[in-house]
Amino acid sequence: MTSQRLLLQDPPLGFVIGNRLELLPPVTWVRRLRRPRQADVFLLSYPKTGRTWLRVMLGQLLALRCGHPELAQVELGARMPRFAGVPRILAKHDGMPQKKTAAEINPDRSEFAGCRVIVLVRDLRDTVVSNYFQVTRREHRFEGDISTFLHWPRGSFEGMLRYYNVWANQRHVPRGFLLVRYEDLHEDTARELRRVASFLDLGPVSDATIRSAVEHGSFGSMKQREAARPADGTPLAAGRAGDAESFKTRRGKIGGYVDYLSQDDVAWLNRRIDTELDPYYGYSSAPLPRPLT
Repeated sequence: MTSQRLLLQDPPLGFVIGNRLELLPPVTWVRRLRRPRQADVFLLSYPKTGRTWLRVMLGQLLALRCGHPELAQVELGARMPRFAGVPRILAKHDGMPQKKTAAEINPDRSEFAGCRVIVLVRDLRDTVVSNYFQVTRREHRFEGDISTFLHWPRGSFEGMLRYYNVWANQRHVPRGFLLVRYEDLHEDTARELRRVASFLDLGPVSDATIRSAVEHGSFGSMKQREAARPADGTPLAAGRAGDAESFKTRRGKIGGYVDYLSQDDVAWLNRRIDTELDPYYGYSSAPLPRPLT
């Protein structure tokens, strides 16, 4: 058993100290100076909310709209090549909240004050289940059943709740902010992708370009590409060869949490979401979120 496997259950002291140091105002101040130089737009999310899906579609959209085919094959990150007229997008997990307790998640997002930000969210019930398989089948940082993980203080529901509430409270801090919900992407992928393209100031984008990007990022297409790749630690590869639950593109099902959680656990989640989650997101104990206003 390795220390990495127990990261969420028995984190090294240095790791805990590092998380606490990140809360210091001088750290936020330094990051605020650096952020505008790092990217034109930040794509932020808690893990397992569909960020890979959105990145794949955006890569194809940028490749077609801007005439640079290589953009369809690169990560939207620090190594994204620079082209004139192409917005540089930096996809981040925003302080690695999936490795922290709720108390270690910084409530101050002023580091993004001069930036444009897209925040991608997903129903916390599906997110916590997807993260369970991530940390047990791919990252090997937790041991135990899903109910134990659900109530675990580090890297599970408590941190997710804190992360969402922080961004609801701080959404007016960036100079530009766009909320994208996973469920809305499923309901009308083309519509939501066009919203993102508009936020990126890409100008007119043809319906054919949107359709191509949606098809390129379809669940079946991504699942097929992942199945063909070895379990070598690359972003779109199974954690364990032949183990469907270890795929990064695992299920993509809305409401799939009911297949894994007990009735008591679902009731506990529903109660917490109804009473503690900021209503800005439209999530509640209902099976589907209400429309955003």
